[in-house]
Amino acid sequence: MGIDEKSANPKWTDRSRTMVTLSRGVPARVRHLANDLKNFLPQIHSEPKFDKKDNLLILNEMAGLSRCERVIYFEARSGQDFYLWFSSNIAGGPSAKFRVFNVHTMSELNFTGNCLKYSRPILSFDPAFESEPHMQLLKEMLTQMFYVPENHPKSKPYFDHIINFGLTPDRRIWIRFYAIPAGNIDIEVEEIGPRFVLELIRVLNGSFEGDVLYNNQQYISPRFHRRQIRLAAASKTRARAAEKQSRAVKHNVLKKIIRLDHVGEIFNEEVNSKEAKKLMAQIDAKKKKKIKNDVSKKTKA
Repeated sequence: MGIDEKSANPKWTDRSRTMVTLSRGVPARVRHLANDLKNFLPQIHSEPKFDKKDNLLILNEMAGLSRCERVIYFEARSGQDFYLWFSSNIAGGPSAKFRVFNVHTMSELNFTGNCLKYSRPILSFDPAFESEPHMQLLKEMLTQMFYVPENHPKSKPYFDHIINFGLTPDRRIWIRFYAIPAGNIDIEVEEIGPRFVLELIRVLNGSFEGDVLYNNQQYISPRFHRRQIRLAAASKTRARAAEKQSRAVKHNVLKKIIRLDHVGEIFNEEVNSKEAKKLMAQIDAKKKKKIKNDVSKKTKA
């Protein structure tokens, strides 16, 4: 006969689990970030890599077969763009898509702080999360994703670290992990890592499907941004080429213009133009003045 989980631990009321999976092609840094999150959250269940060519709705079926109610999905695009999906409930949603920036894992940060594995965290949110309805919804989703159920068999019965969700003026979410030294909240906390930044793209009312509850109008696709940079560089190159061509045309036009050479006319047998006669007179005056000065110097000597 099987053992009834509820009778084994009646105080463990929240038995929901979270499935974490990654798409194929994610770099090692994102893979290590997912492993760091697994060390903080005992309710996480990991699945093999997901083929990003498949429909995202298959993630709901995978989570259901694994008896998971929530999904965290790391997705890689173009080998350099990374996204994160949160689904707070595979049955009815909602779900949110983020772009991931500035990923730093615990192994590369080497912070001095430390906490016990699977201990319960204190979730700290910026007051700006209460300013708008979609931010309030996002706060609730992050709470469901990062909290540790009370009386979980693998968890520790106390709090010894803090997960901070900061919000910048451009509405990017900075996620940081801090340790509470000796369990005393009055002592200054120490960062333990990992750290990463999320930019909200959209919120759907279903799990990886449904109507768009919120769409970030300020979000710019990285592909579009790189395309704009290439177009700007190409237009700059075309402008330089056009300027070079115009200089060559101008130079050819100037070469064809015949200009009067009054200095060269002086050495001809007959001086015809008034400008050449005037220039010749100036040269003769300078020669006479120089001879006069040389004679005066000799007499004084």
